[in-house]
Amino acid sequence: MNTSLTTLADRDVAVVGAGKTGAAVVRLLQLHGARVHLFDDAPLEKLRDGLAKNGVVTVDAVRMKAGGLDAAAIAACEVVVLSPGVPRSHVGLQKAIAASRPIVNELELAVAGFDPKGIRIWAITGTNGKSTTTTMAGAIAKERDPQAFVGGNLGTPLCAAVADGLTAGTAESPRLLVVELSSYQLETLHQFPVHAGAVTNLTPDHLDRYADAAAYYATKARLFALLTKGSGISLNAADAESRKLLFPLVKNSHNACHFDVSTGKPGIEVRPDQLVARPFNVQISLKNPRIVGHHNRQNAAAATALALLSGFTAHEIQRGLDAYAGIAHRLERVGEHRGVVWWNDSKATNVDATITALKSFDAGVHLIGGGVGKGSSYAPLVEAARGKVVTLYTIGQDAPALGQAFAGVVDVIACRDLETACSKAASRARLGEHIVLSPACASFDQFRDYGHRGERFRALFADARGAL
Repeated sequence: MNTSLTTLADRDVAVVGAGKTGAAVVRLLQLHGARVHLFDDAPLEKLRDGLAKNGVVTVDAVRMKAGGLDAAAIAACEVVVLSPGVPRSHVGLQKAIAASRPIVNELELAVAGFDPKGIRIWAITGTNGKSTTTTMAGAIAKERDPQAFVGGNLGTPLCAAVADGLTAGTAESPRLLVVELSSYQLETLHQFPVHAGAVTNLTPDHLDRYADAAAYYATKARLFALLTKGSGISLNAADAESRKLLFPLVKNSHNACHFDVSTGKPGIEVRPDQLVARPFNVQISLKNPRIVGHHNRQNAAAATALALLSGFTAHEIQRGLDAYAGIAHRLERVGEHRGVVWWNDSKATNVDATITALKSFDAGVHLIGGGVGKGSSYAPLVEAARGKVVTLYTIGQDAPALGQAFAGVVDVIACRDLETACSKAASRARLGEHIVLSPACASFDQFRDYGHRGERFRALFADARGAL
């Protein structure tokens, strides 16, 4: 483990970023007796309110620097804990980097005090499907360890769980940590022992942060540096970019179980109604009605691979997948109103995710899209929408670019905000059609995050239904 993090009492620790993750870090650092210095662009009152809202009891003990990152003050601290949303390239961090201060993320901090023999980490990354795969893998993990942690980039920060009492297990009965890793988190992870890892797929994303797709893919490949000796790895055999960039990184020391392999090949074959794992001689039924579409069957296969690589039985895997309850904001059926079904896919924050969502519909889609674009071309989305999307309702910062891409292909209605988009879609959609929030963009121009956006969509559906 990272020895620089095991003794934090009376040490000055900089926490950069005051969101949900930053607040979780503050809580754990305070339990360790560290002197916490918090840095964020937000005004002071917003920082204080955010900490209190996220469970920090002793807010007054936190030394806060609001309104930007004070490079000299950050460098004066002994350790820097960096929230994923702040890139290492930020000018405010350069003095700390030059002074060789350890720059870590909350996952390393969370496990620093754990006996490595008492934990087993499953790590899931990729461009799309990683949250669904993490949730499926978590459902399987809980069949063996009911206290298994499921979170990371998805949902609960690991620091928050540790601060709330999550502990390691023993070598004979280790605690299972099922962790979704974003590319942002992978940038600063160095000592996070992954025992089984999966990459769902690779498509261009976050091009507003990375120079190009190659730089983004290289960050995803950092997962390999975290794999422990004799660890397992599962890659998408049907994904061209994964075959080209990731398969060559698999070593003889890795236990590999790739998914969506061709019939007869070693790994997990994805069939319409089942998964067939060779050479494990395991067949898993996909009878859960929430596992719909080939992309979700791929996610189930990746989760199954992690479990098989960790010695789980077919019975444990089947029970876990049968218990999978779906994931909020990922093509979530909100309800039906006047014969029109509303779908919340707010978690679709890039073009490829929205394309995947459209594959679930034959026609009659009233698509709500827009927000903060990530630099990708909308042309592939336009092609995927042909014959399926009736009308596009654009919102947010990238609405003009999205509308221009779709001009002449489908009806485009410019709607400054989500409220207007839902109102107009509800008035135009007909019996048997669908209103789908699948933005292909990030949410930060108008919402706290994609969850806030999805919750607002649910509320607008409730308002529409209540208007009868």
